[in-house]
Amino acid sequence: MQNTVWLACTDRRDLSAAARELLAHALALATPPALVYGAHGKPELEQGGLRISLSHTRGAVACAVSAFPVGVDVEPLGRKVRDWKRLAERYYTPEERSCIDSPEQFLEVWTRKEAYLKRDGRGLSLPLGQINTLSIPGISTRVVNGFVVSLCGEPAEFSLVACRLEQFKKQDGENETTQRGLCYVGRTGPALEDGKRGVERL
Repeated sequence: MQNTVWLACTDRRDLSAAARELLAHALALATPPALVYGAHGKPELEQGGLRISLSHTRGAVACAVSAFPVGVDVEPLGRKVRDWKRLAERYYTPEERSCIDSPEQFLEVWTRKEAYLKRDGRGLSLPLGQINTLSIPGISTRVVNGFVVSLCGEPAEFSLVACRLEQFKKQDGENETTQRGLCYVGRTGPALEDGKRGVERL
């Protein structure tokens, strides 16, 4: 089974709820599924079965669905990162540092680390500076719609489905209610397992 990442751009403030709505859409459910959380906060479907991962950042939410443990992370590529060189010295391995010379490349590596931590399930209890994401198999990175998305899973290749979370008004008799829906934007094919070869930009 190929992994699938769903990415939705949104201006909503309740990003956690938006990510769960996106997950419901990915699973073809009418409402967000019940979740349970591990000791370090890793979400899982209460009913078991498929493995999931959720991520949100200003302007976007993402979810991954897989038959195997999976982690996804999304960040805006234009995000301002203060002292990114100092942060890289502290949290990146020498090999990772040798591959970055801009804030954008810093974020690409950062999302790889986050995706790995989310798949592992132990979160930030792992020492970031000892995790070399360039040598770990199963991590893929893409840049799409101004966001960098990394997935850690097996297999590494993933299909990306881009959507928009939109609000719309529904008339129910005399009552008007605000509902949310997903607008399908497009789907891309498998990403390369990039390592040092750079990321796929769409």
